[in-house]
Amino acid sequence: MSDQPSGFLAKFVWTAGTFLVSAGLKFGLNIVLSYLLAPEILGVMVVVNAIRLGVELLTDMGIEQNIIHHADGLNPEFRDSAWTLQLLRGVLLSLVFAAASPLFADVYHIDVRIFLLVSLSPVIGGAHSTAIFVLVKHLEVQRRNGFELAAEALAFAVQVALALWLRSVWAPAIGLVAAVAIRTALSYLLPDARQQLRFDGAIFGRIIDFGKWIALTSLVMYAATNIDRLYLGKVAPLALLGVYGIARAIAELPTTLARRMSYQIIFPALAGTAGEARAAGMAMMASSRMIFVIGTCLALAAASAAADGLIALIYDPRYLSAGWMLSVLLLGGIFAVLANLNEALLLSVGRPALSSAANLARLATLAAAMPTGFALAGFGGAVAAVAATEALHYGYITIGLMFARLAFWRQDALALLGAAAVFIGVIALRMWFGLGDPFGGIGWKVTG
Repeated sequence: MSDQPSGFLAKFVWTAGTFLVSAGLKFGLNIVLSYLLAPEILGVMVVVNAIRLGVELLTDMGIEQNIIHHADGLNPEFRDSAWTLQLLRGVLLSLVFAAASPLFADVYHIDVRIFLLVSLSPVIGGAHSTAIFVLVKHLEVQRRNGFELAAEALAFAVQVALALWLRSVWAPAIGLVAAVAIRTALSYLLPDARQQLRFDGAIFGRIIDFGKWIALTSLVMYAATNIDRLYLGKVAPLALLGVYGIARAIAELPTTLARRMSYQIIFPALAGTAGEARAAGMAMMASSRMIFVIGTCLALAAASAAADGLIALIYDPRYLSAGWMLSVLLLGGIFAVLANLNEALLLSVGRPALSSAANLARLATLAAAMPTGFALAGFGGAVAAVAATEALHYGYITIGLMFARLAFWRQDALALLGAAAVFIGVIALRMWFGLGDPFGGIGWKVTG
């Protein structure tokens, strides 16, 4: 652990900086695909990718968290056993995915060959080296983020080339599998990346024992963050789902950054600490966390109040309806950022059950709120339910922190109050200049 607050600040800044470049690549790809591909094609990929993520999170044993948590996590015996378990799991999940592909194709009326192609993703991804996780355990933030950025840059180039060449649903489908393969291949260029099969029953048992709550948390978290896509894929046209996918992808960027901060900095820095050592660690990272939290929440509030203009300026007119969707989702994103940062505190003190309970409550809330919102106010009501659930999820995580006696209460309160003030201020300025509000286009219509 870094022994200076400035050490944590440097890690936060480096992680945020590389993520901004990564987000720029994803945002750029998002824009390119919106011009080259029809909304229906992007709608297909919203469903396919949501199912892929669900399959990949089945039986998630938290290999990364295990290597970070266990004192002997860096030993070759432990790493090779973890890699073997990871690879076997990938093979199993690819077989399950392939077997279920005809069912998915029938339910969503999507070409079964798309699902069969994407079913290769789990086994390819499961083959990556655990050297990635070693970087996290050593808090080598720069090298870890540099690795992720290199993988994303190469994947970006391949996906754009495929879209320009094929101009069909096969472009993003092949690109998805290629992105997974690129990350796996690059992982073997990291230091000490060599792996070999090792079947150690004792280590397997330790990994599964610690990972059982990680598995539940991952599965529930997946369901809570993807049920909207799967539900809307059944009740709304694929073209509208494609527009929603644009807004959702942008809105998730700050949440992904918060999750990266959580698992690459907060969790490994506090894992295994207790008492005064944990309090000292939290005190050292407090100022860095506050800068990140307040800056991010204020930026999200401002972006929410102006999101419709951003979409209209940048995207193809067919995706104009993504403006109001993005405004609504970014409001929920403010709470999602705080929830993800705080969830790492629960994992760091060995209380994954509390995290699982919070995510289970989140899933139950969304499962009830989305159909209700849809019934009362159509597509707009369903999107509003997604944002409202993020606020409630923050509350569920807060309850868990009370049990664990951990929190950054003052920072979170300042961030939320500041975000509210910025949002109201920007809306007031818009009204003053006769620009209306960002929610005027709520409805079913897809422009174009």
